Amino acid sequence: MKLRVMAVMICLVMVAGCQKKQTAASDLYNDAAMVDVGLPYPVMQWKPLTTMVDRGAGTTSTLFGNDAAVAAARAGQSYPAGAVLGLVMWRQKDDPHWFGARIPDGPLQVEFVEFGASGMRYREFAGSPMVEQAGAQDRGAVIAAMKAAALP
Repeated sequence: MKLRVMAVMICLVMVAGCQKKQTAASDLYNDAAMVDVGLPYPVMQWKPLTTMVDRGAGTTSTLFGNDAAVAAARAGQSYPAGAVLGLVMWRQKDDPHWFGARIPDGPLQVEFVEFGASGMRYREFAGSPMVEQAGAQDRGAVIAAMKAAALP
């Protein structure tokens, strides 16, 4: 009798473990990582060129480019007038769905490098909502020197 009860209990535990987990719609998207829509360019609609992780600072950054910037970066050429690069930096947080993984949390800053006939212009946005930072240290040359990731 005792053995039969234990067998039934084991079967119930196995059946309970096989239930399909229902994913809530709010779990499908990382809304916290959305970049503010008040920026001068739709950086999240551009193509990514490269990404970096700074474990010490707990940040993830992705360099995006508009079509002109992506074409120049992929060809290994200098950026033409009209090209714009956007570097988005997010703080990281633990992934609630994957133990040990880190995912982007809220954005910390967005930097733009605009290329024109007279040279390049650097702009930095930070805060919530994102506001252009006056007097920010010009990192345009550093961002323009970043290489596009090469995929086989």
